[in-house]
Amino acid sequence: NHCLPLTRNPLSFTGMLGVIGLAGVVVNDSLVMVDHLNELRSISPKANLIEVIAKGGADRFRAIVMTTLTTVAGVAPTVYGLGGTDPFMAPMALSLGYGLVFATPLILILVPCLYMAYVDLTSKFQPRDENS
Repeated sequence: NHCLPLTRNPLSFTGMLGVIGLAGVVVNDSLVMVDHLNELRSISPKANLIEVIAKGGADRFRAIVMTTLTTVAGVAPTVYGLGGTDPFMAPMALSLGYGLVFATPLILILVPCLYMAYVDLTSKFQPRDENS
C-alpha cells in the first residue's frame, strides 16, 4: 500500500510530480556527463576510451554531486517539516530528494559504462577506412 516504502508514505499526485522533476534532474546530469565525454573524444579521437571516460567522470564528478547536494538540501526542509509542514508538497520533495540520492551513483557509474558500450557497439558497425 505504501509506494514510498523507506518513509512509509503513499505515492500521491504531487509525489508523481516529484518523480517527473527527478527525471529532469537525472537527464540533465546525464547530459552533462555525456556531453563532456563527447567533447574529450573530439579533442583526442585516438586516445584510449577507458582513460577518456575516467577523466570525464572525474571532471564532472563535482558538478553532479553538487547538483545532488544542493537539491537535497533545498527540499529537506519541506520533507522534514522544518519551518512548518506542507502535507501537499512533502511527497513531491520526498520523491525528488530520495530519488536523487539513489540516482546519483547510477549517473556516476552506469552512464559512463553505457557510454563505453555505445562507443564499442557503434565502432563495430562503422565502415572501416581502407586508407589507414
